[in-house]
Amino acid sequence: MATSWTPKLTNVAGTDGTETSGHYVDANGVCTFTAMVLARKETTAASSAGFGLTLPVPAAPGVRYTFQVQLDGRDADRGVWTGEAMIGASSDGSKIERLRVTTDSNGAALQVIDHLYGDAEGAKLAEIITVTGSYPTA
Repeated sequence: MATSWTPKLTNVAGTDGTETSGHYVDANGVCTFTAMVLARKETTAASSAGFGLTLPVPAAPGVRYTFQVQLDGRDADRGVWTGEAMIGASSDGSKIERLRVTTDSNGAALQVIDHLYGDAEGAKLAEIITVTGSYPTA
């Protein structure tokens, strides 16, 4: 049975205009999770590193972990962007440090997610970030 948790964006400048929800299962030394971030208000990262995301249970430190990210933007013509969420090998395992997706402006390169429009610039539909994956726990 999945447990609910409220993930939080990290590295946010000013007000975090997002609503979040998540579910996870922590069993046999592995945590499997799905987190959703819904941008209601404009939200900007505090640095060029972009947003990170808290985890429900700390990951075992010292290894690089990557997870699947989908960014459903407000521009339907561009569809859903996919990418990776990453915990670096130098991390303490408490959070995902980078959320990155491919875009049509930079080919196959990954671009850091560092701004969510929310309701800015006349947007009617907010961006949705979904992160899914599994990792060994500490």
